[in-house]
Amino acid sequence: MWKQQRDIEFEAFYRMHRDRLWRLALLLTSDTDRADDLAQEALLRAYQAWHRIRQEEPLPYVHKILVNLVRKDWRRRALELLPKGRTETFSADSADRIADALSLAEMLSTLSTVRRATLLLRFYEDLSAEEVSRVLERPLGTVKSDTRRALEQIRPLLQIEEEAR
Repeated sequence: MWKQQRDIEFEAFYRMHRDRLWRLALLLTSDTDRADDLAQEALLRAYQAWHRIRQEEPLPYVHKILVNLVRKDWRRRALELLPKGRTETFSADSADRIADALSLAEMLSTLSTVRRATLLLRFYEDLSAEEVSRVLERPLGTVKSDTRRALEQIRPLLQIEEEAR
């Protein structure tokens, strides 16, 4: 009975958050295949821990898993970016949005993994600085400093992109 209830609860969570987690993984990695793998791995680990995390808000836990998986993946790959993923499987309408996302991901790839995660969790996932601090296990002041410095670093790239349009 418990396993069936757990599966129903997790399935609802999965359906609600899988696409958003994949997009976050894509922005963190700039690679659709790695995003697929890492988002799936994060959700699998969440499922395995569902009995512990279901009573609390599980999404921050899954964010933390995903960020840690990306960090581990970057360390293992010595911070090398792989060629961009496949956009030919998407419709023409979504191709522009994907191109924009990949362009943003390329800009974000100039940041360290921690600063990239800080910006994405803070602005893309709309977490407060305190929540980002908990997810990344970093002091609040460091999160605020990382946010400011990351924005300073990508602001010129955003301006160049805007001028190119």
